[in-house]
Amino acid sequence: MGIGSFFFAWALARRAPGAKKVSAARGLAPVLSRMQQASNVEPSKKTIDFDRIRAAVGPVLATHGVVLVDLEWFTDQGTWILRLTIEREGLQESSDPAGGVSLEDCADVSRDVSAALDTDEDMIPHHYSLEVSSPGLERRLKSQADFRRFRGKLGRVKLARPAPDGQSLLRGELAEAPDDMIAVLVDGKRIEAPYADVVEARLVFELVTQPKPKKHKKSARAGKSKQSGNR
Repeated sequence: MGIGSFFFAWALARRAPGAKKVSAARGLAPVLSRMQQASNVEPSKKTIDFDRIRAAVGPVLATHGVVLVDLEWFTDQGTWILRLTIEREGLQESSDPAGGVSLEDCADVSRDVSAALDTDEDMIPHHYSLEVSSPGLERRLKSQADFRRFRGKLGRVKLARPAPDGQSLLRGELAEAPDDMIAVLVDGKRIEAPYADVVEARLVFELVTQPKPKKHKKSARAGKSKQSGNR
């Protein structure tokens, strides 16, 4: 999970609604809830219909005033996880990466999304965990619109092939770029690359530390001179 993210996780056992285990966590390194029950024989890879899931959860998200930012399906220590990343509706032009949702928002959405997915047991006919999360301060950049939205922010971009200067990993300030291109200011140098070459991109959070104020030392010599002048 990214820095500053909130998430709420359901551990779901398909066709056993009463066996749900709920856990919530908040912080920089939350521990995810995981199911202990699993099939004896697990296929090497399971696929799901993302469009079907988006259609099922869309009305739920609209009811809560949030929109879907990202939808992920992956394994973690042998457990399949469906992760929904959400943000508050109307923030698509905001430069705030956090998304405007709280832990309570994630919990409410998680419960209702779980109920929506349970209405069709064939949608995800596997054991899996459901997570609902906010984007966090190090949110993923999923589109060119995200690059434009967070222009001026610090980002990290991995490319499928090196940029003209030979770098495949760009870290710097996101800059305005022509259509179908992205631009990053790396150490003050502007580097452009086709958006089609972007493998992964996300914002980078840096904690700004304030310099400690300098302590002014008293001059012992000045004190002695003053004393000698009073004699």
